[in-house]
Amino acid sequence: MTPTKPSSAETGGARFDALAKAMGKAIYTEDLSEPLGVAYGATLRSPYSHARIRSIDVEKATQLPGVLAVVTRDHLEGMDPYIHLGGFGGSVPTNQSFIAVDNVRFDGDIVAGVAAESLALAQEAIKLIQVDYEELPVIFDPKEAIDPSAPLIHETHGTNVVGEYQWGWGDVAQGFQEAERIFEDEYSFPGIFHHPMENLGGCTAEFRDGHVTLWAPIQHLFMGRDEIAELFKIDQEQVRIIMPYIGGGYGAKELKTSHLVALFLARKTGRPVKLVPSAEESFRFDSRHSMIYKVKTGVKSDGTLTAQEIELLVNEGAYAHGMGVTRLAIAGAWGPYVVPNISMIGRSIWTNTVPAGSFRSLGKAQVTWSYESHLDDIARKLGIEPMEFRVKNFMRRGHTIVEGTSPLDADYEKLLRQAAEAIQWDGKSNRVGQTAETPETGSKPLRGRGLSTTFRHGYVGASNTYAEAVADQTGRVQIRHTCAEIGQGMYTVIANIAATTLGIPIDRVDVTHPDTIYPYSDGIASSRDTVCMGLAVQYACEDLIHELIDLAANAKGGTHDEWRMEEGQLWRGEQDYSIGELLTGFSLGRSAQVIGKGIHRTSRRDNPFMGEVPHWEVSVGAAEVEVDPETGNVTLLKYATVGDVGKAIHPVGCKSQLDGAAIMGLGNAMYEEMVYQDGQFLNGDDMQYRMPFLEDIPEGFISIMVENGDGPGPRGAKGMGQTGVSPIAPAIGNAVFDAVGARIKDLPITPEKVLQALGKIPR
Repeated sequence: MTPTKPSSAETGGARFDALAKAMGKAIYTEDLSEPLGVAYGATLRSPYSHARIRSIDVEKATQLPGVLAVVTRDHLEGMDPYIHLGGFGGSVPTNQSFIAVDNVRFDGDIVAGVAAESLALAQEAIKLIQVDYEELPVIFDPKEAIDPSAPLIHETHGTNVVGEYQWGWGDVAQGFQEAERIFEDEYSFPGIFHHPMENLGGCTAEFRDGHVTLWAPIQHLFMGRDEIAELFKIDQEQVRIIMPYIGGGYGAKELKTSHLVALFLARKTGRPVKLVPSAEESFRFDSRHSMIYKVKTGVKSDGTLTAQEIELLVNEGAYAHGMGVTRLAIAGAWGPYVVPNISMIGRSIWTNTVPAGSFRSLGKAQVTWSYESHLDDIARKLGIEPMEFRVKNFMRRGHTIVEGTSPLDADYEKLLRQAAEAIQWDGKSNRVGQTAETPETGSKPLRGRGLSTTFRHGYVGASNTYAEAVADQTGRVQIRHTCAEIGQGMYTVIANIAATTLGIPIDRVDVTHPDTIYPYSDGIASSRDTVCMGLAVQYACEDLIHELIDLAANAKGGTHDEWRMEEGQLWRGEQDYSIGELLTGFSLGRSAQVIGKGIHRTSRRDNPFMGEVPHWEVSVGAAEVEVDPETGNVTLLKYATVGDVGKAIHPVGCKSQLDGAAIMGLGNAMYEEMVYQDGQFLNGDDMQYRMPFLEDIPEGFISIMVENGDGPGPRGAKGMGQTGVSPIAPAIGNAVFDAVGARIKDLPITPEKVLQALGKIPR
């Protein structure tokens, strides 16, 4: 399957998928042609956040004409329904099944699935299934969950603590002894829904003759393949996953329990099964981890950091597949600063909330909100300008964050001053020293400005990425890969790198959709794709050139060294041949192909990142707000985000990534949260879940790409898709404090919280 693209002779022109998407011709999972004999699936979800399943009665559903199969815990036919392959960052107990077996543990746990001749029939059959529940105590707050007397989410585990991860260096006790001031505080970040345009959980599943074919949007293609093979006890080679375009991901587009329900129904019926989930169902698949950040910081009176103790409570929701986010949050919980002595511990906690998973800037948005608010507060109380406090303590270019990783390749001071200048600000604050802790008591709207910085790693562990460049007799080159296009413009980057390396027009490059029959990659994660897949594509094209020159030498004479490839043509002296001419003239047949192969790897290391880190990703932000102390209303007037991108392979797409990340972060900052109350998930639908509107984006909205060409990727590129999310919330929070002296410690920043912080209404 190869997507269409606009014709362009320029390697920096329109997006590869622009025309198809603008005209509504791009094919997503729900748009795929339906296989012959397709049936339709639907799932029944628990209305309770925690309950024991006493019994399930499906008789009325099975008697409905047109119903083909039903699956509940009573229809597993001896199959083990538990998902055994967990994520990274530490092993956890096997605790999630694709269909509820004993208890339901969150509002939305799948209890039953139905396959029928039509979607309407499947949905009607679901309504006829009767489930007898015994309600159990509900816990949404991770602080309550770790109390020894708290009811257990997973009774066999004996505790609601999934596990913990610790990291640190230096002598923390000595560091606090050297401190002249010590500050302690606590911040929190709520659970948030990814809200991609394409709902979660949709697929078409086929299980025929022991072989699985799944058409679904899954960011980690091969991980999904392995989980399916493990669950159904078949070889990995018997599982094929095919992906068209993905309508947004942000970490949420992975193998879902609904996909496994569809596969079970497909096996049972012998027919393909299609699932078309609703928005309400989509809300109940995945979320960003809510997090509580407790910190104690020692500092000298001149602003030098001496020691920190950081404790994280990371809410995994009802189920956990590894402790990856807890580990990644710890591996960055202090920020881009030099702290000589530090001790950090992160605990993963089960609650009865929607399970948490990967989310753009995973683990970093939460800790950035916390450490940037905390350090800003320290600077002001010490009487030091927040910008100068940061500059004093920044990690510098070349700093080795931990042994075995690549050194930092960014200049934070330059980036931060550039962000301030972009909003016409000299970096001087309203509230520093004695004025810092004096809240505004009047009613006149006031303006304030704030700063924020963040950093994150590239891929965790050893990155393995493969690609193939295939030339045929038409002179076209196809890039075969397994890198999902989730809206980030990766196909454009791949085509651009291939065209530039080969010296051919970009409209002679075809880019396939991902498919597990193509070369392996670790999947979409950690802004790794331009660097890791980009290099694999570059190497594949370079290898293709080598193979073509060998072919030319064999076909036309001369030695390998006498041939060269320039401007997409093969040359021997002054005689040139096109790729198509060469392959046609060599009489290899109509299907003649020459294949170049590219591999990009990074090494595993024994450190908290579990590897050398293929690249670092750096962003900063500066915000100007107006706050009405009478109403608590906060208006964002200006925001500048500056990202060190190394080299923008496709500038329009790169800037769109910075813009989109900041807008997503604006939702985190001021509007979005998953609300749990009275035992229920209250706002799990599009009508109640508040996201940023166009009118919320200020006219002074600026994104700046810094291009020094000093990254490890093609043409000096770096990763840049995630860190733009993180700085905006603390920049706004710091600006609110600068305006009126109200320190908000719990996102989102609402008028009510501003008034509470000002002491104008009770907490």
